[in-house]
Amino acid sequence: SDGEQKIRDAKRELQELENPTWYVFDRTSNVGYAEYGENAERINNISSVFPVFFILVAGLVCLTTMTRMVEEQRSQIGTLKALGYTNGQIIFKYMFYALTATVLGSFFGAVAGQKLFPFVIIKAYGMLYSVSELIIPTNWTLTVLSSVVAAAAVALTVFLSCKTELAEQPAQLMRPKAPRAGKKILLDRLPIWKRVGFNGKVTARNLFRYKRRMLMTIVGIAGCTALTLTGFALEDSISDIINKQYGELVFYDGFFAYDSVDEGDTRQIVSVAEKNNCVTVKYLQKKLNVSSETRTCDAYLIVPESKEELEELFVFRDRETHESFELYDDRVLTDEKLSLLLGIKAGDDVSVYSDGEERRTVNVSACIENYPNHYVYMSKEMYSELFGEEPEYNIMAFMEKDGSVLTDKREQERFASELLATNAVLSVNFKEDLIITMSAMLNALNSVVGVLIISAGALAFVVLYNLTNINITERIREIATLKVMGFYDIEVDSYIFRENIILTLMGIAAGLFGGTFLARFIIQTAEIDLVMFGRDISAASFVYSALITLVFSIIVVIYMHGHLIKVDMIEALKSVE
Repeated sequence: SDGEQKIRDAKRELQELENPTWYVFDRTSNVGYAEYGENAERINNISSVFPVFFILVAGLVCLTTMTRMVEEQRSQIGTLKALGYTNGQIIFKYMFYALTATVLGSFFGAVAGQKLFPFVIIKAYGMLYSVSELIIPTNWTLTVLSSVVAAAAVALTVFLSCKTELAEQPAQLMRPKAPRAGKKILLDRLPIWKRVGFNGKVTARNLFRYKRRMLMTIVGIAGCTALTLTGFALEDSISDIINKQYGELVFYDGFFAYDSVDEGDTRQIVSVAEKNNCVTVKYLQKKLNVSSETRTCDAYLIVPESKEELEELFVFRDRETHESFELYDDRVLTDEKLSLLLGIKAGDDVSVYSDGEERRTVNVSACIENYPNHYVYMSKEMYSELFGEEPEYNIMAFMEKDGSVLTDKREQERFASELLATNAVLSVNFKEDLIITMSAMLNALNSVVGVLIISAGALAFVVLYNLTNINITERIREIATLKVMGFYDIEVDSYIFRENIILTLMGIAAGLFGGTFLARFIIQTAEIDLVMFGRDISAASFVYSALITLVFSIIVVIYMHGHLIKVDMIEALKSVE
């Protein structure tokens, strides 16, 4: 009879059970998978911006090179035309050369780029994620498409350049093109022009005499400088996460999580902290959802036992103005990145709730500076009013009073052991360990930065070398004339390269200006949702970007000095007839 009664009671309990709620999660619900996908998306966003600038600068180099090549060989073109070769046959000669170089270069470049850059980036992110096997397939469609686009652009350039030259008669083509006539420039009309020396006047007039070369040099150098500055700016923004978060915004030495315990256990924990010369601040930390009209994000709710004590370890300020904020009893504070994701600002309302719980609406008093993770801060009075219960504190942040003992690793281990021995403390985290962990994570993006800076520097060298070589080639008779007139090699160098240095400086100035806007766009594009990058570009980054471009310019000048010395005056000045 007892057994039958138990069965009847069990059946009654089964009948009283409510229908369960099923939660179905796909792999995107996995935090690691979702974060890896977000990182891949950020790299994809970067890859949609940077190649545009590289392609534009590379296209500029190809356009200049092929145009000058056709112009330099106008005598050969005139001779071929006089011998009876058709325009199509002459164009084919240059088209074949250009397309062969373009197709081979773009093909091997595309294949090598698809292997090298993904390898560097994925290996860097391998510090954060476990990737069982590194597979980097070659996208042949993209390879062929990029080669075809590059070939089409170069072919059009060659066709238009040859068509312009072939429009003239063979007798005209076999004679060198007349040098550009000197013209008065704007500076001629200014009173200061009379005080400018001979070399200054010649340099100024030559700069505006070859306007196309001047424009191409400035644009090319500006593009390379902007890309270099963007790379350094990314590095600044990444390092700001650690420097500002743990150097200016939080002043605790660490924190530990503990169970909801009675006052006796709490006193024991505080006693251990005080024995190690530490002050503690208790607060509740739990994860919840924060919703606006447009989006929902995860964030950590922070509820301190004492607002005044919390403000001694945490700085609540505006990122741009550094205005300080207080934690009010009727409003909450949110971090800036969370406000950007939700599309809210100070004074707006948001909903906060845990899964399966009722939504509570709160007003945001300010959006504070914060970099890793998302946080919502509210007072214990507001928490009690919203949730109808007193907060159960589960975190204690601690800070050593004199800041000397807990910097030693052995002392940290001893302190952590004493805390864990209370049986109430679950885990202990030191700020130094957090910095080391975050540094390892951010080093992954630094590899991307290194690739960008190296690529931009190499491109700057190519641009400078190409344009300098063109400048010397098209002015070979002018240079020979100077040497015949008795100019020393150093004087000829300064006559020619002074223009290059000025154009380089103008390009650097334009690149630093434009690079500021490009860097801001890239920084915001490269961010993941859980982290806000720094928005400030250090003065050193501007200096380094300018110096790198200037160093490449000086290297080109030194290398091209040998070409000027070897100029054969008789060969350059002999009669065309």
